[in-house]
Order: sequence, then structure tokens, then C-alpha cells
Amino acid sequence: MIADDGVTLHQPERVNDFYASYKQRLTPARLHEVMVEHAGGELLPDGNHVMVPVETLRRLAAGQVDEGWDHQFAGMLDYARDKGWMSEDGTAVRAHLEREM
Repeated sequence: MIADDGVTLHQPERVNDFYASYKQRLTPARLHEVMVEHAGGELLPDGNHVMVPVETLRRLAAGQVDEGWDHQFAGMLDYARDKGWMSEDGTAVRAHLEREM
């Protein structure tokens, strides 16, 4: 979840349902600023997707997931890589951006 005051990872155990969302009225410029300020990734030029660093996801999940999560997370990253949803260097994964009502 992207908010004016930061980024959070809701339900990190659900590695098969990955997307980014925001509730507040945030302009594309403010979304970009928040993500950069909090190492949350970057808004892609299409305005419909974000690239989230893998390390950010690991950091935000820490303390919220069980020991089997790393294996499941690696599987999600492999799936994303197969679909072309990873950065070329493999350090970030693409997420669809949704505005929650």
C-alpha cells in the first residue's frame, strides 16, 4: 500500500497475488516521490505499474512471515521472471497499480 507517509506490505504471505495500491488522492508525481523517499520502487511511465525492489519486499515482509516464505517468494519471482515482469537485472518486480476506493 502506498500512502502519503510511506509504503507498507499487506498480507506478505500471499505471494500469488501481488499488486500495488493506494487509497489517497495521490498525483503521479506524489506517488513517485513517496516511493523514492521510502525505497518503495518507481512509478513506470505508463502510470499503471510500479517496479518494486525485491529487497524492499523482503524488508517489508520481515517479521510478518514464517520460515517457508523465502521459498514461496522465490517461486513468485521465478514466475514473474518467466512472464517478463522482472527488471533486466532481476532486482525489481513489476506490480500493477490500483487505486482502492
